Amino acid sequence: MPDRLAEIAEQIASTEHAREELARRLRFNSGKIEYAETLERELVHKVPVVPVDGTIAAVDGGIVGEELHGFNFLLMRAVGALFAYQGSKTVSYSYFPSSLPPMQYDVRSGLDSHDVMLHNSLFRLKGELSLAASLVQKHSPTCLMMDGSIAPLLSDKPSEDSEMRPLYEEVLAAYQSLYESSWRANTTLLGVIKDSRSRRFIDIVQKHSQNEPGFAHTSDTNFLYFMLEAGERTCAFPYSSSSKHPVLKDLGQWSEKILSFYLKPVKDDRPLRVEFLSGQRTFSEIASLVHSLSCQHKAYAYPAILIEADLRAAMPPDEFERAYGSLFSRLGRSASLMRLRRNERPFR
Repeated sequence: MPDRLAEIAEQIASTEHAREELARRLRFNSGKIEYAETLERELVHKVPVVPVDGTIAAVDGGIVGEELHGFNFLLMRAVGALFAYQGSKTVSYSYFPSSLPPMQYDVRSGLDSHDVMLHNSLFRLKGELSLAASLVQKHSPTCLMMDGSIAPLLSDKPSEDSEMRPLYEEVLAAYQSLYESSWRANTTLLGVIKDSRSRRFIDIVQKHSQNEPGFAHTSDTNFLYFMLEAGERTCAFPYSSSSKHPVLKDLGQWSEKILSFYLKPVKDDRPLRVEFLSGQRTFSEIASLVHSLSCQHKAYAYPAILIEADLRAAMPPDEFERAYGSLFSRLGRSASLMRLRRNERPFR
């Protein structure tokens, strides 16, 4: 076993060295190659730290639940945080609708294992997006940050005959309502993805790479950790190369407005993926805002307001146990309430 671990360590080190060398060469050639799918000629751009002024909002949601014998039972809570900034200093803060809003519940029966996963994701998304649209309509913040993408993921889309299809349609409507509310309020809508697994940037540059092996088996952020210096971003690029993207085509006119770039706020942390709607602010303004809010900690680059929203929305496991106990007290030993065997193992 130790020998095998030594082999794995050597393999990782060799792969990272090759990736770092490829990133150096790509950076050196930045501006010398025209990439068809980028919106700026240079691949790498400096991002200045600027004073932050105005009201910045963030929304996140927490969810707990369990697949029981007869149904899938979920609890979720979505919270919005609002920080008022003057010269990058927080002068006031508040929460929407409150610092500890009531939980939402949802129960679905007869779901297969794939639909159970869809239920978990779509129920959380619907709660977050609905709250975000209401926050914008009431407070019109300068900027609204979402924890994660501002578009559904491919894994969120159910088949046409899935029982989750109606809930997916509700989520699509919630996305479009958020886009429209943000546009009318002149609120810059941003999605900040802290652990992106996308290969979109790699796919763009790989087309001009003459089959460089260093692009294989890497995500964008893993590669860009070596390519970007602290305080730099990539060029902006469209969310997808195709207007027929399976999810984007469901968003109608908004699909072509969703853009992205990667940003590395500090030296010792990974790049962030930032998504936004084109036409609200310049690429430079958006990058400077996110950078200024994310570069305060030398090893954890993430906006403090998103961390706050996450902490407020977090759902401790005992919340589910209380809700389950309340159902049990009303129904008794119901067959539908029985827990799955994999969650009850008396011999361990």
